[in-house]
Parts: sequence; structure tokens; C-alpha cells
Amino acid sequence: MALDTRDRLIRTTSRILRTQGYAATGLNRIMAEAEAPKGSMYFHFPGGKEELAAAAVDNFAGRVTGWLHQRLEENATVREAVLAVLDLYIQDMERTEYRNGCAVATVALDASATHDLLAESTGRALREWVDVLAEAFEAEGRSPEEAHGLATLAVVVFEGVIVMAKGERSTEPIIAAREVMARILA
Repeated sequence: MALDTRDRLIRTTSRILRTQGYAATGLNRIMAEAEAPKGSMYFHFPGGKEELAAAAVDNFAGRVTGWLHQRLEENATVREAVLAVLDLYIQDMERTEYRNGCAVATVALDASATHDLLAESTGRALREWVDVLAEAFEAEGRSPEEAHGLATLAVVVFEGVIVMAKGERSTEPIIAAREVMARILA
């Protein structure tokens, strides 16, 4: 079954945010790529582009949260899951020729300082990812403080290596961070 218009708008916006950020994401492109009538955007998102972008960030964040849970289930330790995420980042950067980023990071960097709804959405996503990893670290026997610190570090590394890899058009920052994380989490 085809996605309904609202879902198409959200998914299309999420995909475009990953490559362009908030400011460069135009409504005309979203409407065209989502194959949606222009009036449908304001029907589904009366708050306009900001409301649509926040929904797209929430959707992207939810998918990443599920993806993180999957990595944690597939790997014997949180360390292995974190390294698997970084390995997948290397593959994604090479496959997309450094075009893809993280919708949460691009919006946080681009618009959260001036758009409260987007700041709420990006902040919620980042906290959720830290919480998922912290819970997993605690389940391995780490103290709540250590688990939270390591989870925060992992999310910072995940987001930071994407920015560096895109900026340098190289996977070297991901590879270097992976090596360090392997030692830290040993």
C-alpha cells in the first residue's frame, strides 16, 4: 500500500534534511518529490515548514532508535554494537559519496538556535539515543554515571564523525574514532 500523503511528506523531508539541512530544504522540492499537492502540506502541517521538519526529525530519530536497538540485539556487547554502527557509517559514506548525514545533526546545526520546535525535536532525539545506549551499558554492569557518560560519548562520536567525514570527504575520521572507541570501551 502506498504511503499516505502525510507520511510521504515526512519521509521525503527527512531524506532531504539528511543531505541539505533545514535552510536549504525548499517546500517546492518536498512537494514534488513527495508527489503531494501543495495545499496538502498546510493541511497536514498548519505550522508550515518548521512543523513538517520537526515531524521529519522525530520520524528519522525513531527509525534510528529502532536501528540502534537492532545493533544492540545483533551484537554481544555494547562495544561491538558501537563499532558496528561506525562500520556502517563508513559503508554509508562511501556508498552515498558523502552526501548523507544525520537529519538530527543537520537540523540541530542549521536551525535549532532560531526555531524552538526544531530544538525540542533534535534535543529529544539526542537524549533518546543516549538513554538507549546508557541502558545497555548499565545492563552490562556499568554504574549509571559511567553508562551515561559512555553513551553521551558514543552519540557525540556518531554525530561528529558524520560531520567530519562529510567535511573532509573521507572515512578517515570514522576509522580513527572507531579505533579509539574500541580501546575506550574495551
